Amino acid sequence: MEIIRACGLNIFLETSSVRREMVWESTTPPGHWLGTLLEGSLSVQQEGFGEHRWEGGGGTIFSTSDNVATRHVVLRDGSVAAVFVQIEAEMAEPLIGGDTLALIARKTPDPRPALPEAARTIAWQMLGCPLRGPARRLYMTGKAMEMVAHVLDDATMPDHAGDPGGWSARDIARLHEARSILLAELAAPPSVPELARRVGTNAKKLGAGFQALFGTTVYGFVKASRLDAARLMLEGGETSITHVARQVGYQPQHFATEFRRRFGVAPTTIAGRAR
Repeated sequence: MEIIRACGLNIFLETSSVRREMVWESTTPPGHWLGTLLEGSLSVQQEGFGEHRWEGGGGTIFSTSDNVATRHVVLRDGSVAAVFVQIEAEMAEPLIGGDTLALIARKTPDPRPALPEAARTIAWQMLGCPLRGPARRLYMTGKAMEMVAHVLDDATMPDHAGDPGGWSARDIARLHEARSILLAELAAPPSVPELARRVGTNAKKLGAGFQALFGTTVYGFVKASRLDAARLMLEGGETSITHVARQVGYQPQHFATEFRRRFGVAPTTIAGRAR
């Protein structure tokens, strides 16, 4: 794990290959936290917060005034990619203001509400940064501040898009079913009306539910998931950019532009690293 410290922020960057049932323990220090698991499947047990299952795309905002013993268990083979930002307690109020700080302090590390798509895109850009030395530290600090800004803007909206409150357990189950269908059919996903029909709801409610539970539109989720899947293929050793583009439902002539926009690097760069 790489840790970058600057301006009252501690930035944690993780990319690694993992095996099912791998276990590691750590201590989460005091402060105000936000971040996202971009890839992977983990069970995370935190003292005082209980156990949560994390899947790729899950995000969190929470605060703790004490060290928190944390235990991670890998649920499937593959890779883990994550970006977390800790705002040190003594710097939090001058950095983001007392009113906004109160919103964060009420939250717990439940990974179900996804961070805004813009924040996840920034997280991928941070992991893809090729800079070294002082330039890397400066870039990461700027991106972390940008990520915090998007998350706080989302958290302070009157109808907070990341809050699943008001949705019944049945609604939430349908939304997760719709998400699973999209992930299984990324190359040729159903239309929103068809997807809504398949899970037993209507298009308007499905769209609103995706914003509430996953922090993005159905289209935004498909687009981000296609590019995430493409990155996994390239990191796994696939060398044909055209093949990867078609596998995730992109025309090759548009794929490289969208990939660079999301991750900050060209797909050929990722493919080259995997060789």
